[in-house]
Amino acid sequence: MKFTDKFTFITISVVLACIVLVLVGGLFSLRAMTLKHHQQRMDSIINVIERQLDKNVEKNQFDLWLPDLLDASGIVSLQIKRQDKVLYQTYYENRHFYPNNLLLRYQYQLKKHPNISLILKTRQPFDDIKFSLLPLLGISSAILFSLVLLSFAIYWIKKQFNGAELLERRAKYLLQKNPTARIAQPGEWPKLASQALDLLSKELEQSQKERSYFDEYIRGQAFLDEATGLGNSLAFENRLDAIATNQNIFSSALLLADFSELDFIDSQFGSEIRNQILLQISDILTSFSNRYDDQFHGRIEKSEFVLIIPQMSYQETEVAAKQLTKLLFQLQLPESVSIEEFFHIGVVTFHYGDKPLQIMDDLNRALSVAVHQNVSGWFLADQDDNYASLSKGTVKWRTLLENVLENDGLLLYQQQIIGRDGRTELYSELGPCIKDHQQKIIATDTFLPMVEKCGLHEKFDRKMLEKVLALLVLRGERSKPIAINLSAYILMDKKNQQWFIYELMQLPRHLRNNLVIEVSEHLVEKNYFLLRAALNAIQKIGCKIAIDNVGKSVVNTEYILDYHIDYLKLHVSLVADIHLRKTNQIALQSLMASCLNSRTKIIAVGVENDEEWRCLLKIGVHAGQGSLFSDVQPL
Repeated sequence: MKFTDKFTFITISVVLACIVLVLVGGLFSLRAMTLKHHQQRMDSIINVIERQLDKNVEKNQFDLWLPDLLDASGIVSLQIKRQDKVLYQTYYENRHFYPNNLLLRYQYQLKKHPNISLILKTRQPFDDIKFSLLPLLGISSAILFSLVLLSFAIYWIKKQFNGAELLERRAKYLLQKNPTARIAQPGEWPKLASQALDLLSKELEQSQKERSYFDEYIRGQAFLDEATGLGNSLAFENRLDAIATNQNIFSSALLLADFSELDFIDSQFGSEIRNQILLQISDILTSFSNRYDDQFHGRIEKSEFVLIIPQMSYQETEVAAKQLTKLLFQLQLPESVSIEEFFHIGVVTFHYGDKPLQIMDDLNRALSVAVHQNVSGWFLADQDDNYASLSKGTVKWRTLLENVLENDGLLLYQQQIIGRDGRTELYSELGPCIKDHQQKIIATDTFLPMVEKCGLHEKFDRKMLEKVLALLVLRGERSKPIAINLSAYILMDKKNQQWFIYELMQLPRHLRNNLVIEVSEHLVEKNYFLLRAALNAIQKIGCKIAIDNVGKSVVNTEYILDYHIDYLKLHVSLVADIHLRKTNQIALQSLMASCLNSRTKIIAVGVENDEEWRCLLKIGVHAGQGSLFSDVQPL
């Protein structure tokens, strides 16, 4: 019950109770006064009789006037006794019969004749009164006027306290972390309290943003190059280790661009011109690398830039090196500096299981060859014959993927996410796999880039959702929570979003609570507002939201509070060998601090040994996923 309703109810109850008490009290007082007056009349009659007895009046004379006096006084019965002997007794019915139990009885002892007593029985004082509206008009008017005043008072109270209710509702929204609480409603009262809420809301929002900015700053200092804003050598090492140890990524490209003439430009033209050229290089690398999914580009030395592109065959790497070289020839340099000898690019392809040190040795040798060519260009190290090319034409991939969709050949694999105790299953992440024409399993990270390239991501996401929803229904009440990773496209498309929400609404609430929707962090950054609306709608009907690949790049973590995230899943590069990498530990601690004022729990992905897990537990992660707990298994 709202405060105004409580206050109104109490006020009405008190006023009505007062009116009733006044009426009841007045009724008792009136009755007591009437009975007192009636007794005084009886006393007067007794005095008259006693005076007549003093005069020795004969009984016949009493009979002349006493009956009329008794009847006018409402006396029904008169009895005179001397001790126990009745001397005189009379009864005056006056054409009415009065039950004995309704009569009032009075007994008097005569003062001058102590041995004589008189017993009177009289009618009730109100028997002859006929109540009508006119005698009650005064008190009725008073009651009616009181009720009118009460109604006006209640109306005034509700009007005055409406602002307080608005303020209370806003405070409730603040506690519920509803975004509408940021806006003050017109008429909020007390005004000072409303202004205080405005101020506190702004300060809270600002502090949350500052916390996100601070976290971004800390991780930026750890993993970003100060001059260009690209990833630094630490971020490069993390990413290279993560890709080289990912069994789903069979072949990747690594490009190292050396701009040795930057030092000459710095000495001849100054640091300002040098910084302008650095920004040109950064823009070219960024625009070029954005063509590829899950890529990494950064500056690892003063004049060296690096680019990692996963799932790249030898032939595709060769094409990428040519395209990058063509773009770098567009650099705007001072007139005395020739672009023909300004940069050199070393290129290698590496595979799952290759050691990072060996990869870097091969890369440096490729760069040395490129430098010795004495002209700006690139050199790609020869492909190892032990590895078959993963390259397939787009037409072949499209044919394979369309066959999978038509024949319902999408396979589900799962990996458990385990809590801090090392035993409790938080939920299982489901991922798709397919079979090629030779019935060999193709992992998720291998075929999903081709799904994107062929424009079939929407159909694959919808097929995955259908399978997951059917699995929830099949498992029923015994279903354990399961997760599915979706692309941003199906969530932002209105038609698909409405279909998904409609399908979810057909499920019981407890089944919807067992579904976790995972979205990559870079998609959240790229489609912030569109994804927020979609994820909030899904979350309101009972599903949980998880953001994965957190820490792969340095982004603002304001979305943690804005999206009301349930889980954050760390990128493998942040977790790998974290017990040996102090910088990664500091970055994770900063990320943990961003989740303090939220319900968000952090999950470490790619945990492979006990040393990593102990370090993660010490920092405070909520759960872990990786080969230490369980391998990826077919569902």
